Amino acid sequence: MAQLTHRGRVAQVLAHQEPDRVPLDLMGHASLILDDMYFQLRDYLGIQGDIAPFREGSTANYYDERILKRFDIDFRRLMLPTTPAAKMKYRPDGRFTDYWGITYAKEGPYVNVTDSPFRAATSADDVDALPWPEAKVVYHTAGLRDKAREMYENSDYALIARNPLTAGFLDRGCQLRGMTEFLMDLLINPDLCHRMLDHLFRFFLEVFDLFLDAVGPYVNIVEFGDDLGAQSSLLISPAAYREFIKPRHKALFAFIKSKAPHVKIFLHTDGAIFNLIPDLIEVGVDILNPVQTSAKGMEPARLKETYGGKIVFHGAVESKATEGTREDITNEVKRRIDQFGPGGDYILAPCNHIIQCPPANVVAMYETARAYGVYPLQGR
Repeated sequence: MAQLTHRGRVAQVLAHQEPDRVPLDLMGHASLILDDMYFQLRDYLGIQGDIAPFREGSTANYYDERILKRFDIDFRRLMLPTTPAAKMKYRPDGRFTDYWGITYAKEGPYVNVTDSPFRAATSADDVDALPWPEAKVVYHTAGLRDKAREMYENSDYALIARNPLTAGFLDRGCQLRGMTEFLMDLLINPDLCHRMLDHLFRFFLEVFDLFLDAVGPYVNIVEFGDDLGAQSSLLISPAAYREFIKPRHKALFAFIKSKAPHVKIFLHTDGAIFNLIPDLIEVGVDILNPVQTSAKGMEPARLKETYGGKIVFHGAVESKATEGTREDITNEVKRRIDQFGPGGDYILAPCNHIIQCPPANVVAMYETARAYGVYPLQGR
């Protein structure tokens, strides 16, 4: 098969067709490189010079075009810029507070919530009285449309509107309210939950309205994230998802596609979510990330047999293999391509952020994928 452009390759996979090779991704939603690891990889590759972080308040803050080119990554992200109102407020004890009023602390490679601003609310009326952000106060689009047009016209990469929100409905509800409180509210105070989620929906809609007014004609994919699963089960019951989250997912994704009918929806959701995948397909999800095959019920053969041709799998290269030997990562990449690649349903990427591993293993991951992921895959 003739070699395709990056954008053409991705387009075929999104149409569930086999391209010339499996597309490769890195530095997207949940496939960034934690800062310490990023610096190690940058130095290992011999890349000179520092770049500015694209965000703050995380342990993964760098998006480096030089690394993307080195690994022949098929995607590029467009990011919604923030205003000074979005800047973190740092405390003497090292903790920091975002524009939602949520306070965090870094603990090793993770950032954890230490203070939830809506914890004291007891009713839906209390929720209405609390301060809610406005999209145009937090974000701006100055120069973004011109940048998107330039990238579309002068590169052949598949362009993604990177998730500007990080947390989705369930994630953000737990952060604002406190995880224990919010999960209990789903059962004993549903009116409060619905009111919180209505406010979140309004804000999310405003954000994507602003973003897609600028980049909609030029992007192929729009990212969103909402963690619904843990290692062995869902975080909430299917019934709770269908009452509280699903209608808002459906409405938000429909709005995105009304603004940019050609785009595909990329959803990040961790864990054991096998039984919710039909719901996700129903609400408009086209690409599922991170495909955590180590979670209960997420065996690759089962996923492929059940949902192949219905959704594109993105990720699946588990950190255990990344952190092992070169042979471990090489074998992992080959397995994932063999399991998910037939039919063109697969985009290879790390399963969640790269936390710590030998830099040589990251190189091996992408070198193996480029060499082994060439179609046709049959007959090996």
